[in-house]
Amino acid sequence: MWRLYILIGVLFSTYMGINSMLGEIDNPQFEAWKPFVREYSSGLIVFALIPLIIRLENRFRLDARPRLPVVLAHVAGALSFSVVHVVVAYALRVIVYGLAGEAYFGNVPITLVNVSIGFLSELQKDVIVYVVVLLISFAMREFQVRRASELRSVRLTAELAEARVRHLTAQVDPHFLFNALNAISNRMREDLDAADRMITQLGDLLRAAHDTDQQLKVPLRDEVQWLRGYAGMMAERFRGQLSFELDIEPALESMEVPRLLLQPLVENALRHGLAEGRGNLSVQVCRNGERLRYTVADDGIGLPSAPVRHGTGLSNVARRLELMFPGDHEFKLAPRSPRGTIVTVEFPVSG
Repeated sequence: MWRLYILIGVLFSTYMGINSMLGEIDNPQFEAWKPFVREYSSGLIVFALIPLIIRLENRFRLDARPRLPVVLAHVAGALSFSVVHVVVAYALRVIVYGLAGEAYFGNVPITLVNVSIGFLSELQKDVIVYVVVLLISFAMREFQVRRASELRSVRLTAELAEARVRHLTAQVDPHFLFNALNAISNRMREDLDAADRMITQLGDLLRAAHDTDQQLKVPLRDEVQWLRGYAGMMAERFRGQLSFELDIEPALESMEVPRLLLQPLVENALRHGLAEGRGNLSVQVCRNGERLRYTVADDGIGLPSAPVRHGTGLSNVARRLELMFPGDHEFKLAPRSPRGTIVTVEFPVSG
């Protein structure tokens, strides 16, 4: 950065020297090196002093309170900047002109009046430069502060959304567990062996859920494996009555999807659409361009005539979709012809 800064100072001084030279080119006594001596001696000194102005502004910020110390500090800073700039620049010019065998001031007498007029002329320009540097320094710092605040706000919002998603995902486990234990309890009255197999399958499902409980997304294959285990357990409960179909495109199995999003849809279909466990339930997962679509369909009792009120499972799914894909997802329930219900969920994916 320092090398770039020095290069900018040299290029700016060169540009000013060329402009000055072009303005004097019609002068019969014109010498090309003199404009460059003036502009380099002035421009490079100004560029050398700018970092000090910035440090002073950081020490006495324009928005600091109380105002008086800030004003006094920068008045002193502006005067010091101008004095150093004028003294060093004129000293360099006198030296360079002397090495060239000429006098910088020529035949102009050096008097207090001449020196005062010259200093005041330079002072007004130096004050303008000083104020511009102050304002740029202040604006850059404010931009950095605002940018950092915005990034922090975005990060906190993302962390809060992630925490909410984790909380909602965690709600799936106890809700599912309650329903599963209820199903096992009902089965025990009819078939102890089937109930025992359901307990084993439930243990496998809980172990799989525990292994991924810190993840918001999992590979689709894990979600499907969980779903197969759940379907197997429900098949034990409704032996010979429930037909379960699962259609997943093999190429999608490695794709990252929200954890435990599909199972509540299937559970809802079994609890409400196929309440007695009789009928057909199909699950389809397919890709639609840059989006993934879940379709869960049953041939059960269908939707009621009154507006549908989402229970714990569907409400959980809806809130998680809104948190993870705000304004960029689809979640709808619709009647299926000739009977039943179809639930569609669609959200963006990458890869």
